[in-house]
Amino acid sequence: MLTVESQLERLRQWAAGATEGVLSLYADVNPAKPENANGAWFKRIDQTLKHLPEIRDRHGKRDQPLYDQVYALLEAERPHARTLALFAYRDGHGHLHTERLDLQVELPVVDLRQGRVEARYGAPYLTPLWLAVDEYERTGILLLEGARWRFFEVFLDEIREDEELLTGISRDEWQQLQAFSERITATWRARSATPGGRCDKLSLQERTAARVDAWLHAFYHRLAHLLEQTVERLRIGRLVLIGEHWQTGHFESYLSRRLQQQVVSRLPLWPEAHREAIGQIWRRVEPVLFEVERQQELALLNQVQEQPGLWGIDPVLDALQLGRVRRWILPWSLDITVWRCPEDGFVAAMPEIAQVVCAQPEAVALREHVLELAASYGAELEFVRGAAAERLLKEMGGMAALLRW
Repeated sequence: MLTVESQLERLRQWAAGATEGVLSLYADVNPAKPENANGAWFKRIDQTLKHLPEIRDRHGKRDQPLYDQVYALLEAERPHARTLALFAYRDGHGHLHTERLDLQVELPVVDLRQGRVEARYGAPYLTPLWLAVDEYERTGILLLEGARWRFFEVFLDEIREDEELLTGISRDEWQQLQAFSERITATWRARSATPGGRCDKLSLQERTAARVDAWLHAFYHRLAHLLEQTVERLRIGRLVLIGEHWQTGHFESYLSRRLQQQVVSRLPLWPEAHREAIGQIWRRVEPVLFEVERQQELALLNQVQEQPGLWGIDPVLDALQLGRVRRWILPWSLDITVWRCPEDGFVAAMPEIAQVVCAQPEAVALREHVLELAASYGAELEFVRGAAAERLLKEMGGMAALLRW
């Protein structure tokens, strides 16, 4: 299990019984940003905590042990995290619970623009974490190289090598695969170097060496079945294949149609790929996936306009609360204010509309209620960034939706 999953599970367990008295803190600690240099992020958190209402224990005294543990967690070394999420809570028995997550991703609906710190004391504020769990799709990376294939699981930008996939493959089988792969690769490169790339310009011996025999056919079927089992076990949503062009293309043809649809990118093999640390492999794959995500988001907005779907805050909120919205599309920053009726949770873009339902609607930040609204009306949330977010804000009124009917 990935470290972040263990942390989320612990947090989920103790937060389930906490309705108040929880310190929830999120901070931008990305070391790549100049504004976080020289511990500036720590100073911002310190100032934020000083401006919170003083946290007291059940005897009414300042809960100094809680503060001490929070600061100890803040001062501990972190592995180049982008976002720090920290939670502290003392239960009814006086036991102190804390959890610090060093996240390699940015979180949706956390407003870090004002000082790049968000802290609250009261009800646990876990919405950004649960949204991130839904937003960041689990990724599998299959590295196909000679006698050592490797499979990696990525979630919330944490990467782990999964060795269970290939445990049933013997050393002799890997060596036999490597021999086949070397012969086919050599022939493929010779063919590519031939003007026109025609196979009939290769010698009979070269063409014979490149043939795929029955053993390789059966072995690929077996590997494809093992990969499908692993994808189901790890709940992988998308796949990346890394290898020689002929090998990724050939192996992909053995995958089920469902798995083929989950392949979002095929990357060429680079020298010494099998020797690289898993962090280096992820750094090569991450930019490619980032671009894939941005293109998918733009395609989603095109789909909204072609269906047709709906866009604009008022039309989408109206359709959402009628149960019509299947997929609710929002900008990552979600800097939107809506009017909410506290009695039944009805929301509207303008106070005049909300006043039809209740006499005194309140102006609230949509990001505070977005998860509850999506869950209440069965809508799938989709946050968009970059060019798609800009288009959503400038051309489509700030939000859009795909409809059920």
